[in-house]
Amino acid sequence: MSPPLNNLVGKMRKMKHPELFEDEEEDQEEDLGPGVELPTPGEFTEEVVEEAEEEEDLTDVDISYPLVPEDPDEGETVYAWAHITWNDEEGELVYRIVEPELGEDMKETYSRIVEIMERSFDINFDELEAGQAKEYLEDKIDMIVDKYNISIPEEKREVIRYYTKRDFAGLGKLQPLMNDTEVEDISCDGLGVPIYAYHRNPRFGSIKTNLEWNDSDHLDSFVMKLAQRCGKSISVSSPLLDGSLPDGSRVQATLATDIARHGSNFTIRRFSEDPLTPIHMMDYETENARMLAYLWMIVEHEKSMLVSGTTGAGKTSQLNSMSLFIRPEKKIVSIEDTPELRLPHEHWVPEVSRSGFGSSAGEGGEVTMDNLLKESLRQRPEYIIVGEVRGAEAYILFQQMATGHTGLSTIHADSLDMLMDRLTTEPINLSPSLIETLDLIMVIARIRRGGTYIRRIMGLYEIRGYDKRKGIDANQVFGWNPDNDEYVVKNNSMILKDIADQAGKEYSEIRKELRNRQHVLNWMQEEQIKNYRKVGDIISRYYSDPESILKKVGQTFNSEQAEKDTDGS
Repeated sequence: MSPPLNNLVGKMRKMKHPELFEDEEEDQEEDLGPGVELPTPGEFTEEVVEEAEEEEDLTDVDISYPLVPEDPDEGETVYAWAHITWNDEEGELVYRIVEPELGEDMKETYSRIVEIMERSFDINFDELEAGQAKEYLEDKIDMIVDKYNISIPEEKREVIRYYTKRDFAGLGKLQPLMNDTEVEDISCDGLGVPIYAYHRNPRFGSIKTNLEWNDSDHLDSFVMKLAQRCGKSISVSSPLLDGSLPDGSRVQATLATDIARHGSNFTIRRFSEDPLTPIHMMDYETENARMLAYLWMIVEHEKSMLVSGTTGAGKTSQLNSMSLFIRPEKKIVSIEDTPELRLPHEHWVPEVSRSGFGSSAGEGGEVTMDNLLKESLRQRPEYIIVGEVRGAEAYILFQQMATGHTGLSTIHADSLDMLMDRLTTEPINLSPSLIETLDLIMVIARIRRGGTYIRRIMGLYEIRGYDKRKGIDANQVFGWNPDNDEYVVKNNSMILKDIADQAGKEYSEIRKELRNRQHVLNWMQEEQIKNYRKVGDIISRYYSDPESILKKVGQTFNSEQAEKDTDGS
């Protein structure tokens, strides 16, 4: 009769590692194989507290900035502020909207003015420009105050004007958040739940605000107002909304019914007039100058690229940032389902898909991303930028890349392996020959580290080939070291070698050009030149006259060095 399997394994262990079993027979520890050992609680010491304190670095956050107006002149009154600070009681960051107090007497006065205005409105605010609406409201307030002999101190009259414009021409108490260019998303999850704002500084991420709806009728009314601003309707029988506000922000909302158990809810994906640039990426340490100089060369030489990552990783921000490296004379066609890209290029055709008209999208008028991609070929673009590829549009994009067009896009996948699975299975299902038209893959992630969130490039992979049996042949150029939070060069670049060989240049010339571009990027960060138009202008001027830009860079750094030498003497 054969011995029990457990006894046999035990004997084999003893033969291999006899020293581990000398003093124990029954209480020996079981070999659990590779992986992380689950620890016992251990002794609680002061070191435990110190290590926990080292992890948390948000408790000292306390910043404020103006929202209304966003960029006040000297001496101009600010009516709404953003105040982001640590809340000890709740143990988290809180985003507070700070607005002027009306006081009980002025609240009654404001309610009376609002009631009169609602009865006497003879205008549709949705048809007016923002400036026209505000001017109309100011005149209306003055007329009502004079006609009904309402007594308001002059300083309070300005506050009344602010709230009137906020509530009638804007989106009510949500308007200050809509004014914040640092906010990417605004989420209301239901009745009695704080509104959350997703800050584009990855250190903050999703933050609870001091705004919420506690009255179901008011929340339902606000969701209906959102639908009206989007030019759509929403009702109990058709409770879902997917539309765009006049400023381009995307709205998804659900009206309170049996399908929305916590009440009406909505999410607003903000359209940013001032998108992130390579200099923002350096400030947030998402990329360094060395990596960006490499990407600058890649984009300039019309190499196709995919940015891959999970939700909230910053894929679209990366796409927009890298698109600034495109030469100004090149023709660009961008295709999105939500208008998020913002480029300074004149030779740029931005296109956005749309759903069909009527209660059912199938009623006609639908224009899909597939339709736009197919038509873009007739526009003879040199660069095709697709906001995100999910299905059939990926196949069309790769076909266009195979015909010589440069493609830039994003895709939802958190690793190179997962990305390959998505590209080679339904609904995308690309052939090996089409995958080989891709030159570079960036994998980006949002990581919790030290009590806060950071966005890091997990790897930059040059695609050298693809085989169904062997898989992807990728050359990783850059990688991220989590131990010291630094980027490391994994391998020399084969794409840069191809660029040098095709141009008949020495490799030393390519290295020199990379260094020059690093200097330009470091200079822009030093000078805090971050606006996308200004960054785009410097990149454009570098293409036409690199010497003049490098002279500026040299003057700045040389003067700084001279100051250091003087201080040191």
